[in-house]
Amino acid sequence: MASKKALVASSLSLCTASWLASGQGQAVHAADDIQGMNPSGWKDERVAEAVLYQYLSPISSVAEGNLAAGKESKPLTYKVKRGDTLYGIGKRYGVDYRKLAAYNRIKNPRLLPVGKVLKLPLKRKWVRVKEGETLESLAEKHKTSKKMLIKLNPDVAAAGSVYTGQVIAVPSPVKVKVPKAVARPESRSKPKARVTASASGAASFSWPVWGQITSRYGWRNGRMHNGIDIWNEKRTSSVIRASLGGRVIQAGYSNGYGNLVVVDHGNGWVTYYAHLSRITVSKGQVVSKGQSLGYMGQTGNATGVHLHFEVRRNGRPVNPLSVLP
Repeated sequence: MASKKALVASSLSLCTASWLASGQGQAVHAADDIQGMNPSGWKDERVAEAVLYQYLSPISSVAEGNLAAGKESKPLTYKVKRGDTLYGIGKRYGVDYRKLAAYNRIKNPRLLPVGKVLKLPLKRKWVRVKEGETLESLAEKHKTSKKMLIKLNPDVAAAGSVYTGQVIAVPSPVKVKVPKAVARPESRSKPKARVTASASGAASFSWPVWGQITSRYGWRNGRMHNGIDIWNEKRTSSVIRASLGGRVIQAGYSNGYGNLVVVDHGNGWVTYYAHLSRITVSKGQVVSKGQSLGYMGQTGNATGVHLHFEVRRNGRPVNPLSVLP
């Protein structure tokens, strides 16, 4: 085995001389000769593959640790699309949304204009694939995902795998100091006044779905927004649940609300669940707190997949955040 490896090393030296003296064509021919010299069943035939690759790709011929482009100086970027959120973008690229906000000096993570180019706290770092390494093991080694590796390497995306000697880009995190002022998108600020059972006769409401508030109660674009909009990365797979037990008094399509479920909780309290993709209850049905009403959607007058949630008392809209825990 040692003599065979020595033969490969010797041939590699000849290839180097051929490359420098005669150009790329002869180097490739020499590398092909090396591959041909491997006897059938030789365990280390991958060594020859790596040698061939080194002559076909100039960057890979540089010794490991001294790659021509060890790490890019500029960070990766992402252009915001409709429906994007910092939380969702961060999850996609394996970056804490708070770091995204701090790195881009975004004061309010909930306000993210479409078309804005975000700098991701990641830079491309070039590494060479070692024998036995796969996309999965490389992803684990560099604390990233297989999807991310494929995004950064179009050649890998086409082939679906990596091979010994290949030089690929992996994400390298940029250190970002996160100020305490950056709030979690899903966090709820404590309301000044809460509705309690003793004050209103109503039991405690619960969140109909967990997620990010994308639009709050109040005036919006010259019109009153009577509820809050909640987005969740599961989108149309997100189950919408009754905020409180009661009786379903409406379940069906209702103009701008799209697919709407309205639940009467008694004592003048009513909740609205709008834009559902699918309704799983019917009018007149008694539901318990937390019971499924349907799935998040984009029906009616909705710019994206989300839940529009309203709370009303005696027919008048109430800020949901004043009654939610």
